[in-house]
Amino acid sequence: MDILLPAVLAFLAVVFVALQVHAYTRLSPIDELQHIDSLYRAPAAPAPGDRVGQQAMRQQDCRGVDAPGFEPGPCRPLGSFDPATYQEKGYNTAAANTPLYYTATRGVAEVIQAVTPADDLVTAGRLAGGVWLGLGLVLTYVAGRRRGVGRGPMLVVGALLVAAPGLQFPGGTITPDAWGLLVGAVLLLALTWWEERPTKARTAVLVGAAVIVGLVKLTNLVGVAAIAFYLLLGRDRDEVGGPGRARRAVTGVVTGGAAVLAAGAWLVVVSSRPQMNPDDLPDMVTRFQTPVFPWSGLLDNALVLVQPLAAPVPVGTLNLTVMATSIVSLVLVSGTVAAGVFGAAPERSTTLARAVLLAAVVGALALVVMGYVFSGSYFPLPPRYGMALLAPMAVVTAACVRGRTSLAVAGAVAAVAVAVSAVRLLQLL
Repeated sequence: MDILLPAVLAFLAVVFVALQVHAYTRLSPIDELQHIDSLYRAPAAPAPGDRVGQQAMRQQDCRGVDAPGFEPGPCRPLGSFDPATYQEKGYNTAAANTPLYYTATRGVAEVIQAVTPADDLVTAGRLAGGVWLGLGLVLTYVAGRRRGVGRGPMLVVGALLVAAPGLQFPGGTITPDAWGLLVGAVLLLALTWWEERPTKARTAVLVGAAVIVGLVKLTNLVGVAAIAFYLLLGRDRDEVGGPGRARRAVTGVVTGGAAVLAAGAWLVVVSSRPQMNPDDLPDMVTRFQTPVFPWSGLLDNALVLVQPLAAPVPVGTLNLTVMATSIVSLVLVSGTVAAGVFGAAPERSTTLARAVLLAAVVGALALVVMGYVFSGSYFPLPPRYGMALLAPMAVVTAACVRGRTSLAVAGAVAAVAVAVSAVRLLQLL
């Protein structure tokens, strides 16, 4: 029974994603052309200097892009597309990503194609996003229960996640952001397993999980940072003093350091491969370049990653998208702040909430600095860069729900959010 109810929520998430996939046929404006190209190439990875392939360009022409000036064109046969005439001059600007997400998604997509009416790899890959979202919900629930959070609060917060347009949208498109909830849940489960019995083997699993999560997408390192900060801030409840703190501190440093080193090694590999022609750089590379360090950007972006679900691409009725987004985002942020700042949750959850808030702020500042140091550029960070923080945010928020009255109120709020999202998606049929 303890796994049946979250499985029902996961099924509802799959249905919601499938409804979006059915109605939202255009390419997402968030680099989906490039992600589709990487999906077709998987398990191989494109180089920064590679142009998108014929299959990806055909998808754009047949579907169009959800942006002004990108109406669907004639679905011409393969071999008749010139990449230089496409967005970003045809370069695959997602080439810095490892092929991990694309390869796993292609594997699941090919199974979906074999057993459903899905007529192409992109549609099947988008449906696979529902599987990833459902799995992320189940693992988040399991992590919360293993950390002592009640069944009711975890189900209520899980329902809120199901209702979030900020999770439904990446779940229904081709993007590594579709793994945002999942990677955070994997990290949290690995951490919880380690805390239960911190052996060398479990330490290796935790470090390995952090390395893989960081390799999926560079911005996922903010989730790794939350785990590392949690280990540094907390202490073993049964070991007061040096031994417990020292072991946690060393594990935190090793976990965070290994993930950063692995991500750095991958970037070195990427930089060693063919690069874009410096005389023909796409607009995405040049438009954000700045001659001076963006000091104001540090302030502007410091709190952006604390609200990772705040700015989804609207699909369907705008006011319903905004309402569902506002409900879910406000609850998760409020719960995390209540636990981390005001101590409204048990000690472990309070420490985890503080680690999440610290990682969100430090991660945002680090991304701004890295953007300027490595490419001389600055752009406002999108909230989705903090999606790896969603699972721990959900768990600490659920830990704040105490008593029947609080559970009833939170349940009512979640029911409204689910109903709003259901109406919005059903209107698309």
